[in-house]
Amino acid sequence: MASHTQLVKTITTFFFGALLASPTMAAEPKEPVYTGWSWSGHAGTINFDSKTAYNEYIEDSAWIIGFTAERYSSDSNLTFLVGVDYIGYSDDLSFDQYTTDGWKESDASAAMAYVEFGPRIPFGVDNTNYFVAHAGLSGILYSERGIGYCSNCYSEDIDISGGFYGVLGVGHSFGSFDVGLQFQQYFNGDIDNSLRLRVSSSF
Repeated sequence: MASHTQLVKTITTFFFGALLASPTMAAEPKEPVYTGWSWSGHAGTINFDSKTAYNEYIEDSAWIIGFTAERYSSDSNLTFLVGVDYIGYSDDLSFDQYTTDGWKESDASAAMAYVEFGPRIPFGVDNTNYFVAHAGLSGILYSERGIGYCSNCYSEDIDISGGFYGVLGVGHSFGSFDVGLQFQQYFNGDIDNSLRLRVSSSF
């Protein structure tokens, strides 16, 4: 009986010693968590509700350029960004006006600010690719036709509103910068959708 008890003690000591010494039981090293800001510039097209565009005498598509600041955390894969877009309308109701610099033709443009929030999910080899799914809200800062760089010239508002939208996109990280393609679909307001190509880099 004593020899049996001794054998059990020996096996128990060996078992727990192996557990403590086993490298497989050691805590796995955690990947470093990155949290920081990045900037991005983008260009693309934007499409408006056709009836609204007709009533405002503009074409129902336009070009956009813009800039954003984005905060990302690799711990949660969530991003928050704020940005502003410049919209160049194709105007169907342009006019000419005489200024101190001679006759000038009007142009039509707008500026739009927005916020977005949602996940950025890495995938692929070394997680260099990523998928984004954001929810956003935009608002028009100004929207008008008029003579550029003329403080006393005639101008008139172009009544276009922003709204709530969703974003789906994919991108690839090249190390020091990222390139992505994103599609926005609006749920209300006067904008139907937009497509933009983004180039971003951390700072």
